[in-house]
Amino acid sequence: MDTSESDYERLGREPGIARLMDRFVDRVAADWVIGFLFTGRDLDRIKHHEAALAVQHRGGPAAYAGRPLRAVHAPLRINRGHFRRRLALLRTVLAEEGVSSDIIDRWIRHEQRLEAAIVDGTDCAPDPDAGT
Repeated sequence: MDTSESDYERLGREPGIARLMDRFVDRVAADWVIGFLFTGRDLDRIKHHEAALAVQHRGGPAAYAGRPLRAVHAPLRINRGHFRRRLALLRTVLAEEGVSSDIIDRWIRHEQRLEAAIVDGTDCAPDPDAGT
């Protein structure tokens, strides 16, 4: 392994990262805990934006041209539990795809720093029967 290569290069550049993000988005969309957040959404568009962000954050050319993360996620009411489930699924997909543990650790640490821009500040989903 050539450690002088960036994570972007080690992951196979844009095609490799796009393949990982395709698999990841399919996994989260099918997940029994957070999959509902993807119901009715354009998964191909989500895959494109996830791949663009990953390319940029893994050392590739700055490719993300979507809306700011906070603006995209605020209407979805994503709580900390949802966010952490997403991280667990990302870690699982990356490991299943044979990504090196050093890259996985850096990737997850970066994603953790995005939590405040994505979550609504709650720890779990609100009880739909509360207050009735």
